[in-house]
Amino acid sequence: MRNKFILSVLLLFVGTGLLWAQFWKDYDDAHRKSVGEAYYLAGKQYQAVGDAAKGSDYIAIAKLIYPQLDPAAIKDETLPSAAELLAQGRATAIGAGASSLPTATLSSFFLRFTGALLDENAVAVSGFLDGSVYLGKWGQEVSRADSVPQLQAFFDAAPLKGKTPSEVFNLDSIVVTKAPQSMQNAWGETYTLSVKSSADFSTYTPLWDQTQQYYLRKVGGSWYIFAFGQNPPPLTWKPQTAMVVVAAAPVETADSAATTAIQDAFAASMGSLLNKDVDGGIAVMSANIRFLRLRQTVTRDELKTTLQGYFDNTDFGQAGVADVIDQGSIFVQSADSPVDGISGPVYVLNVKSKMDLSASIPYWSTYQKYYFVQEDDAWKVFAIL
Repeated sequence: MRNKFILSVLLLFVGTGLLWAQFWKDYDDAHRKSVGEAYYLAGKQYQAVGDAAKGSDYIAIAKLIYPQLDPAAIKDETLPSAAELLAQGRATAIGAGASSLPTATLSSFFLRFTGALLDENAVAVSGFLDGSVYLGKWGQEVSRADSVPQLQAFFDAAPLKGKTPSEVFNLDSIVVTKAPQSMQNAWGETYTLSVKSSADFSTYTPLWDQTQQYYLRKVGGSWYIFAFGQNPPPLTWKPQTAMVVVAAAPVETADSAATTAIQDAFAASMGSLLNKDVDGGIAVMSANIRFLRLRQTVTRDELKTTLQGYFDNTDFGQAGVADVIDQGSIFVQSADSPVDGISGPVYVLNVKSKMDLSASIPYWSTYQKYYFVQEDDAWKVFAIL
């Protein structure tokens, strides 16, 4: 079963560098173990806040980095319960000993922060920031709310689309250091995280440096970035209180015919998958499907092979579509295509799941988006988020 699982992951990951050119291949065992644990913890934190698919992705990569990974042996910290986690990922408790460093915790925090950057999601990135962030290069602060339009302007200009974390940051260079006692006294539990850049985006923002330093502090059990740059804030400076930035609500499409056809196609696909009818389940899929979270495009035949491998060891029991999907959450809206080269109107079906099927359907998550375009008078899924 384990080999089939890894094979299924590889079918989705191999071919476009999602394994980040196996950046860990030259690591010694100790380093692979440390990095693998960081990815495992990032995955558990994603799962605990409802993103089962991304959590599974990170855990799968952790096991590829360090196949001997033993979650019970991770000593850097104790994993929190789901109830203790915030939407942006609450940090875990530090292990015994005053000198212990929460390296894996802050590395997983940084991996999730990088993921939000690569998603070009300004609101999600702002969720990793304290109420305001001190910019050491200029000796000024920017509030979390004000950071959103500035981040969006950066995303609009910088060529981040399609990048992988190792193409932006040298993940081998992450160093976590406990801040001096004077900083602990001023801001509470504080650490610095430094990392070297793999790419140069200084053309798009003057804040970009080849070696970056983030100041992180723990507030109410969660980690936040409160300063950035080589120069720390004055000890008398205090970050503002963090206020949640809410994204604008989507607008539903008024095309009722398209809405009905897309909902019917989705329901038929789900029904077939629950019956382990792979051909029926992928009939709604386009010839090529882009998995946006994975940044991977697979063919319909590759997806068929992957699903068949999962279904060999899957029993959905008597579960029906209404058991696994919150049908009241489904809505269809017009959308811009997240994939280049798509012609014709694009619609996205948004849905919330009621059951976790990520162990059997690799692209499954709590909140899902299926992007449809019309092909030969039928609505087909060409991208999934």
